[in-house]
Amino acid sequence: MVELSGIRDRFDPCDEGVEPVDVLSLWILAAAGVASVVLFAVRGVLDQLPQVFAAWHRARRAIRERPDGDDQL
Repeated sequence: MVELSGIRDRFDPCDEGVEPVDVLSLWILAAAGVASVVLFAVRGVLDQLPQVFAAWHRARRAIRERPDGDDQL
């Protein structure tokens, strides 16, 4: 069986004079930072969707309107 108390003692930030409230504050700030980056990325993707749909409709329209004898794009 692995003894985990030594690992906990080495990596527990509260053991080094850091208050638990400080650790909680850091976790909250980290979570807010991650949420901010995720929202920024999602917004970037959503901003590009209208252009993607417009290009898709232009491509479908071009395929539909080509002459019947022309099988190449």
